[in-house]
Amino acid sequence: MMRLVLVVAALAAAAAALPADMPDPGELVFVLNEEDWDDYLDAWLAVEEQKWGSNVTSKVEARSGCTISVNGDLGQPQPVYLRGGHYMAADGNSGQIRLNTGEQVTIACTGSGRTIQHPQLAQSGVQTASASCVNNNLVSGAGWLNGNGEFGGLTCSAHATHDTLGTNNRCYNNNLIIQVGFIVDGWLYPLYVSCFDQNRLEVLYVMYEQTPANAVHQTGVDRPSWLAGSWFPGLAVNTAYTQVQQKIAIANIVGQEQADKYVTSHQFLARGHLAAKSDYVFATGQRATFWFINAAPQWQPFNGGNWNWLEQNLRARIGAAGYHTIIYTGTFGVTQLRDGNNVLHDIYLHRDANNNPQLPVPLYYYKVVYDESRRLGTAFVSINNPYYTEAEVRDLTFCTDRCRNNAAFNWVSWHIDRIDLGYSFCCDIDDFRRTVPHLPAFTVNGLLS
Repeated sequence: MMRLVLVVAALAAAAAALPADMPDPGELVFVLNEEDWDDYLDAWLAVEEQKWGSNVTSKVEARSGCTISVNGDLGQPQPVYLRGGHYMAADGNSGQIRLNTGEQVTIACTGSGRTIQHPQLAQSGVQTASASCVNNNLVSGAGWLNGNGEFGGLTCSAHATHDTLGTNNRCYNNNLIIQVGFIVDGWLYPLYVSCFDQNRLEVLYVMYEQTPANAVHQTGVDRPSWLAGSWFPGLAVNTAYTQVQQKIAIANIVGQEQADKYVTSHQFLARGHLAAKSDYVFATGQRATFWFINAAPQWQPFNGGNWNWLEQNLRARIGAAGYHTIIYTGTFGVTQLRDGNNVLHDIYLHRDANNNPQLPVPLYYYKVVYDESRRLGTAFVSINNPYYTEAEVRDLTFCTDRCRNNAAFNWVSWHIDRIDLGYSFCCDIDDFRRTVPHLPAFTVNGLLS
């Protein structure tokens, strides 16, 4: 296996010079393990997004002010950037941030002991400061920066700390809404919110915005460790996701012989992101996706197959079409596996001290994409089980499939009939709600394609 990984890594490195020949990550889901596949995806996206740049719909015109490239002009460990009380964003899908001369950006190194760093730093120990655009990629900082310095020279003494905050708001069935983001000057700026069932340790959905600015993200960002916070008491979540432990949990339900067939070197349950790492432009946002309240158990070939194709194609489509959307990415139902007597059983990865099942393996993953200004939306749904039969997945398709044989959705390059990669279909929102009741209420007048 290690030799195969090295061969694929060498292939990826060589292909970087020939982007058109670089294998799609979906072609490698049965070859690479979870972490190697994630690393390959990053390398592939670094090349692929350059192609998207040739179809930029929001051109940056040459004029006075500052131009900062998402890839090339940002330092690491990266500060949090706030502009006008919101996270800084690129201009459309250009992959560039434009600031007017004199416009200010808040630079924050969040977390205990984190401070701003720069080669021209005039004052040490500064955690939050304002940087003013001078021109090109140069900024000034009154009292804390000597003269004009490059924006990319702004870093933190350590990675900025992201936080979670349980709110007084509730989602479906009185479940908890948790905000995830960065605390700057005592205020948490949310990147996404999670609707979380604390009893079942189940994420119903996460909600976040996606606009053309998200089309190009910062590449080469290392993956941090996953975090549980205080939301999974009594459970070592990361351990529960290991192949050894998930096989034990499944064996306790369907028997050891069956578990050995289900959990293999090719098919195993990964920590499936809901809000994807690549959905966020900056390194800070990408790192903040690694909370278990933003994940659920997901079969890895599905994670790297149809689910990844949907994530990347959707982000590119939103960028090219100029959509401003709200995304609900969630799970529904519990997947089942057969025991030795051919009886189906619900699959969970944990039981609490009272033997109550927790951490369910979802039956469905979905992305609901909603353009509020036009009241258009579509639900993209995939079945998270490579062991169902063709007849079973068709029976589990709970709506009229709006994507199949529909040229308006040709931009999605998934393989909808591949059960091993996540059998997939699309619904109109009203149809989707008849089966999945936990989606928040909003008005939809048609499909978003």
